[in-house]
Amino acid sequence: MVTANQEKPDARERLLAAALQVFATKGYGQASTREICQLAGVNVAGIHYHFGDKASLYRELFRIQDQFADLPPELDDPNTTLEDGIAAWYQHVMSFVRETDDGHQLRLLSLREQVEPSGLVESDHVSLIAMYHGQLVKFLGRILAIDTNDKALQQLAYTLVGTAMVFYIENNTIRHLSPGLLETEADVERLIDGLVTYAIAAVQAEGQRRGETDQ
Repeated sequence: MVTANQEKPDARERLLAAALQVFATKGYGQASTREICQLAGVNVAGIHYHFGDKASLYRELFRIQDQFADLPPELDDPNTTLEDGIAAWYQHVMSFVRETDDGHQLRLLSLREQVEPSGLVESDHVSLIAMYHGQLVKFLGRILAIDTNDKALQQLAYTLVGTAMVFYIENNTIRHLSPGLLETEADVERLIDGLVTYAIAAVQAEGQRRGETDQ
């Protein structure tokens, strides 16, 4: 009988890949650890050996990896202009749209967790969103000379995030409905240019609105 200790060296990675596929497709509650192990080609004790239990394996998929936690430094530079900051932010966020199948599965898993919360990763998910939102709000607050607690500023930041997230979450649907929008690197670059243009206009409109209100 093969024991967990005798699994191949890459058993952990294969379990993660299999778990991502199964959890993204079925959700946490409907996912079977036996199915995950069979898909990964490991012993049924593999999950216990490498992760402890099903919940720990699930949480592992939601850990904030370096690429997500490494926010664009341009936004923290007090000398960065509005255009350069917005461009750097969208370049960073849209880089995840270029990901392959694993990226799609991660998007699906994230979306499923929002629709069918497992109660296992909420704090980590909120922390990731807070990091991105906080950096953008701080940057926009400096550009517009507005306190970061301002509700309109918070709304503006969420609006700019939303214009990018639809391409991240609905990647496959967009590719189907609008061929040529996300197919190549050149397509994505054109998309980013458009997002930057729209975002700058929105920020400038908010600044103008405040100027008119103050008069």
